[in-house]
Amino acid sequence: MNFSFLFSSLFFWISSYSQQSPDLKLNLFFDVDKYDLTKEHLLLIDSAIASKNMAVISIKGFADSTGNGAYNMDLSQKRALTVFRYFANRHYSDSMIIDYFGEQLASGQESHYNRRVEIWYKEKITKKINGPDANKNRDILAVVEKYELNNIYFIPDKAIIDPLSFNAIDDAVKYLKKFPGCHFEIIGHVNYVMLASVTNNPKAVEPAQKLSQERAKLVYDLLAEKGIPIQQMTHKGVGNSQMVFKNPKSEEEKRKNMRVEILILCNK
Repeated sequence: MNFSFLFSSLFFWISSYSQQSPDLKLNLFFDVDKYDLTKEHLLLIDSAIASKNMAVISIKGFADSTGNGAYNMDLSQKRALTVFRYFANRHYSDSMIIDYFGEQLASGQESHYNRRVEIWYKEKITKKINGPDANKNRDILAVVEKYELNNIYFIPDKAIIDPLSFNAIDDAVKYLKKFPGCHFEIIGHVNYVMLASVTNNPKAVEPAQKLSQERAKLVYDLLAEKGIPIQQMTHKGVGNSQMVFKNPKSEEEKRKNMRVEILILCNK
């Protein structure tokens, strides 16, 4: 069972999340069979998030392959909920998404990396107000939800939607219209497995980045055709930097990697 809320990890990973504010990830790593927060965890959370003007987006729990699948699923849930409760007690719980995956999304890296919680968050955006209150700033952006187009599929290596997926666009339009005045950030992903040795080579990652951008733009255009105001939307691609399955073993896992997500952001 998955909950709707969000969380963390022990090192920073920063990507261009929108033109104005980057999406941040903090990884918290745990010892074998452990899920309680340590002093080191709390220091990391407080220095990166709690002491700054940050909005927590989601919290995701993971486990390594030690033990059986049911035990690892339970352990990843406990890790995620422990982090969530820390934020909830500090009034961070309004828009967090909580997920836990057990050992299902093991990365293939050293086992300690899989014993983690990911905290996804972003800096709150402030904007100058014109008029009598021009010298005051106010927060204008808060993450409400991450909406995933689960049933939208692309032709492999193309920014072309499978015709059977068009109902997913209609469903997305109906859902997004429940958030009048909010901003929608459309994020494209691709299934593009690469050798670790070339991941920092701009030329090597360029095709994946370009394809993800084209897919995000395609969804943007389709939503605009269906009545979502373009003033409320932006789009971007993140290449293969956020693959759900690092080494996909089935067509379904590949499809999950080539997804499109819509981040819903509203005035707080």
